[in-house]
Amino acid sequence: MRRILSLWLPTFATDRVARGLTPPLPADDALVTRLSDRGRLTVAAVNAAARAKRLVPGMGLADARALEPQVRVVDADPEGDVAALERLADWARRYTPWTAVDPSDPPGFGPKGLGGGPGLLMDITGCAHLLGGEHELLLDLERRLAKAGFEARAAIADSIGAAWAQARFGAQLVVPPGGAAEALADLPLPALRLGPDLVASLRRVGLRRVGELMRMAQGTAGGAGSKNRAALAARYGALVALRLDQALGWVEEPLSPRRARTRHTARLTVVDPISTPEGLAQAVRHLLGRVAASLTAAGEGARSLELEAWRIDAGHDVPPQVLSVGASRPNRDPAHLWRLLEPRMDQLEPGAGFEIMAISVTHAAPFDGGQAVLSGDGLADLAGLPAAQTGAAAGAGNSLVADPPIAELVDRLGARLGHGRVLRLLPRQSWIPEQAVRAVPAEAQDNSPPAAPPAAAPVAWPADRPRPIRLLPRPEAVEVVAPIPDDPPLLFRWRDQTYRVGRAEGPERLLPEWWEGGERRPNPNPEPRDYYRVEDAEGRRFWLYRLGLYHAGGPPPRWFLHGFFG
Repeated sequence: MRRILSLWLPTFATDRVARGLTPPLPADDALVTRLSDRGRLTVAAVNAAARAKRLVPGMGLADARALEPQVRVVDADPEGDVAALERLADWARRYTPWTAVDPSDPPGFGPKGLGGGPGLLMDITGCAHLLGGEHELLLDLERRLAKAGFEARAAIADSIGAAWAQARFGAQLVVPPGGAAEALADLPLPALRLGPDLVASLRRVGLRRVGELMRMAQGTAGGAGSKNRAALAARYGALVALRLDQALGWVEEPLSPRRARTRHTARLTVVDPISTPEGLAQAVRHLLGRVAASLTAAGEGARSLELEAWRIDAGHDVPPQVLSVGASRPNRDPAHLWRLLEPRMDQLEPGAGFEIMAISVTHAAPFDGGQAVLSGDGLADLAGLPAAQTGAAAGAGNSLVADPPIAELVDRLGARLGHGRVLRLLPRQSWIPEQAVRAVPAEAQDNSPPAAPPAAAPVAWPADRPRPIRLLPRPEAVEVVAPIPDDPPLLFRWRDQTYRVGRAEGPERLLPEWWEGGERRPNPNPEPRDYYRVEDAEGRRFWLYRLGLYHAGGPPPRWFLHGFFG
């Protein structure tokens, strides 16, 4: 059975103002907020004391001052009220994951003289037992809001309409399952969320209570009831019957939560707040076990999850503390997920302790329960490739995270350093060395087109042209003594140190890539490169290149050091 809690905050705007006043506003002092409406100052919201002195929203400010000369007036802040209400909805997730700002509270709703007021809707189905039952949940909610300085009234029923009506007009704060019709019968027509004009029209024909309207519209198929419903719809529109059916639970009314609810969520409510590292670790491990069981039942794994923790001493405008982690591949191993969260647990500030904790899987994906390899622990064994080709094959479209041990390592490094800082290299079709690879996040699946057709050999360094095992991040300029036009260097100076060349091989000419040219994408290095492999007297081997060619009367070519062999 669905159970909905409707929370009504009749003086939310003025309560927000009163909380920030110094010294505190006496309980019997009238307080209103004002707005400018086409050059006329009007009352936007009133507190309980102003309401008792017949001040209502919508009246002119001059009229309000005439009724109560000592009224305290402050400027209204509608945007701030909306933001504060949304923060309150986030805070209310301590009771249920499904919380939303009530969309059916425009000005004009509410008993005469109360001026309506904003509210929240909460789907507490299956959650009330965590606090001892529905009555205890209501008492806890109203107690916390009263302590924060907010006038509040809440009710629970099977439907949004019934809970909304009882919170604003009724005396039965917990409507038992199936008791909506009886609870609504004696309430006035505005309890059905009907506007003032529509209520006035119904009253002119003698309908003043919801029970009277129910009796007229009784019978959903055939008979006089069906004819009466048709007559109501023809005269007053379809909204009257729709609101009645929604309140009685005959027509489903969706509740769209402020934050999308995840399929895999586990919550823990404790009697004694948790504040020690050991207690936090035990609670999180327990929640991860429950989430893992839910994922297993659904055949899914977690790609990202979120830990939320509510402090017992946190105010209404303090959201839960949140830790988020991600996995490079779908995972449902509680031990591994704990290893991702553990390094970040010191970011939590328990203070007086956490009374509620929850873990939600924010991104789940199908879990591939493939058989693990029986021998070997490298990517080459897993992929069935020679070790020399493993890196190239992974770069040509296969993700490094296909190997479970590597995936767990990537996850742990990402949890500590940030997933954007753990990279892997993929090859590109380019003869220019610094453009032959590209770095991508290690956890990302490579969805780009492969660098070569699947049937072709893996992209790698040219086998007939030795390449250095280390490249500088950027080629560095060197001073070179070399015969012209194409002889290798005799000596070069790099970083204030001179190296005398003993042996040299080359040149290997690399021409600019023609597809990098053109007016729309000019080539940054339009000159050819002549590469030389050189060895100094101590056996150190370098990779140098000459940029440009010798031309009589032209600028001399420039030399660069690009990498190291051995």
